[in-house]
Amino acid sequence: MLRCGPERLARGDVALVRHGPRLAAQVVLSTQPWVTESLLGGTDVAGGELVGRIIALKRGRWVMRLPRPTRPALFVLQRTLSGVWTKPASRAVFRHLRDLFSGWTKPLRRQFVGPLEIRLVRPEDLDALLAFATERLVVSSTFLRRQLRDRWGLPQDKRVGAAAGAFDAQGHLLGFAWADDYHQEGLSLDGFWVRSLVVSPKVRRMGVATALVRCLVEEIHRQGADRLHADIDEDNTASLRTFSGLGFRPAPDPLTVATNQQWDAAGGSKRLVVLVRPLPA
Repeated sequence: MLRCGPERLARGDVALVRHGPRLAAQVVLSTQPWVTESLLGGTDVAGGELVGRIIALKRGRWVMRLPRPTRPALFVLQRTLSGVWTKPASRAVFRHLRDLFSGWTKPLRRQFVGPLEIRLVRPEDLDALLAFATERLVVSSTFLRRQLRDRWGLPQDKRVGAAAGAFDAQGHLLGFAWADDYHQEGLSLDGFWVRSLVVSPKVRRMGVATALVRCLVEEIHRQGADRLHADIDEDNTASLRTFSGLGFRPAPDPLTVATNQQWDAAGGSKRLVVLVRPLPA
């Protein structure tokens, strides 16, 4: 990433934009007025802070550079993909094919990955968390460091919120979920919410997502909360199945409406299904 201001960007460049704790890579559609969208489409979120221009994409050992001559191609690609991805039917077909392929490869992947440990993330797991975040998460490393130091990684009697991880025998993080409140981002949604659930393709459809959410439920219950919420894209059928299987049920209509209104105001482009699981006293 090359730090720069908007005057150094042109249509087709990929900009890194910060919205609170979240980082987003967005294609520049126009510089005057300033308009950006994600590669798969969606609305520009007002008020974001430009961090700089992305000059390369890295995933593991694979690196793809984005030289300036690729700008026209990226602009056309973004327009094409956004037109396809904004259709719910297209997203449903993609997720169905992904799940089908994951089912075929599950026995081989299970043998390759080996045993996994599902547990709460501790302060000493910071390096593994940041390595996972670089490739999989949309929040900044600064945010994760602060949350782990000030909330998730505290002793039991002081802990607020929770983060759960799936660790292989080498200590690498292959799945991550966290629950916390929305007040830190200025949203007036009370209680604890499952804020993120991300699983590496290596362990998809191996029960990791279910185990991560169950770990969060147990910890939030221990902290004395009477319920745990989740908000999920309406076309994310895999996550909806995961949460439903763990006792989450549709939230009351007023909460669903309020959640979608606040996300719309923050630039969200998809309707959210809001679920809630009551926790025993």
